Amino acid sequence: MRILFLFFLILSPLSESKLKIEITQGSETLPKIAIVPFQNEILSGRETISSLVEANMTLFGEFNSIKKTEMLSYPNSEENFFYRDWRLLEVDYVVIGRVDNTDLTNLDINYLVFDIGLKKIILKGDISGNLNELEQISKIISNRAYQSITGLDGVFNTKLAYILNPNKNSYKIYISDIDGSNEQLLFKSLSPLMSPSWSADRKKLAYVSFEKGYPEIYIQDLLTGNRSSIDTLGMSNSAPVWSPDSKYIAFVMSMSGNPDIYLYNLRNKKISRLTRHYGIDTEPAWSPNSKKLLFTSNRSGSPQIYELIVSTGRIKRVTLDGDYNARARYFPNGKDIVLVHGNDGVFHIATKNLKSRFINSISKTSLDESPTISPNGNIIIYATKKKTQGFLAGLTLNGKSKFTLPVQEGSVREPAWSPLAN
Repeated sequence: MRILFLFFLILSPLSESKLKIEITQGSETLPKIAIVPFQNEILSGRETISSLVEANMTLFGEFNSIKKTEMLSYPNSEENFFYRDWRLLEVDYVVIGRVDNTDLTNLDINYLVFDIGLKKIILKGDISGNLNELEQISKIISNRAYQSITGLDGVFNTKLAYILNPNKNSYKIYISDIDGSNEQLLFKSLSPLMSPSWSADRKKLAYVSFEKGYPEIYIQDLLTGNRSSIDTLGMSNSAPVWSPDSKYIAFVMSMSGNPDIYLYNLRNKKISRLTRHYGIDTEPAWSPNSKKLLFTSNRSGSPQIYELIVSTGRIKRVTLDGDYNARARYFPNGKDIVLVHGNDGVFHIATKNLKSRFINSISKTSLDESPTISPNGNIIIYATKKKTQGFLAGLTLNGKSKFTLPVQEGSVREPAWSPLAN
């Protein structure tokens, strides 16, 4: 199957990535995977297809990989693959492949994924491309292999948007691949930038800018670079979040100094009000089916999470434990949420099932904020601090892997994980 790669970001490229995932906690009980060198694989710089796939599959610490020097054989087809070789090494999964090419402009790659415990092939795949597309090809192979093993969508070709504050009075919005590569500068300003949010098709980004002296929401097209603001007649607006069905942006607007949740209709550009309360309503987040919104409100006396049904306006309180609960986001299943949970000035990333009262803190640092969930619901990246420097950290939901994304300069905050590529 031939894959056409469309690169739509016309942005400012950088010479090197500012973010790079570093595993800080692993586990000896992780599944063990072997990525065998592909037959006839071609070097792209210093990388081969198999090394790129291995880097992807181990990116978040979800698998332990076996070194190529430890492999007993280098099979490239079903006919010369022997399960006993991998049982001896206590390997759980094996990826093998072969590259057929007549020139560098036409590569045909076939690959297989084996489940050693089940003694069966769980994936047969093929993909075509050229030498310049090896990185993207490897991510597609990795996504398919990951899905065949875990049953979850692979996220290796997703992207991350975030705010970088390299020094005082300097603010930048960056977009990078989820592994930190291919970083691009989207917008920079001398005034604060906040709250990046992806459109469902990954072609636009909404964010807040203070460039006019007050918070204003901008929508920027990643293909053309064109940007426009939501017209709220000069009233402060913030916290934009794109609905999964691409019809609306939910946001916060302050009418007479009182923040409430509003909807911006992307088709007719009309604005409608969703909440009406003297308390502060902020930080909306859409459900996966675009029918509900979570938001933070102090209407009960302290910041807590509420859920609103958009069609009826019905609101119910979601969190009951803790003196601070904020910045909630739905998991892809629509049944669980991630949030910032605080007690006595200590803030952790936590999860909660919507039908349960219990809140489960999953991070260990004390100043955690702005969680964003992977599109497959298995990984969380969030912002935290060490002394005065802000950086990004992450973990897998099973708690077996934790990682950081250290920044080379300044502080980084407000990560936003993109949807899956179409």
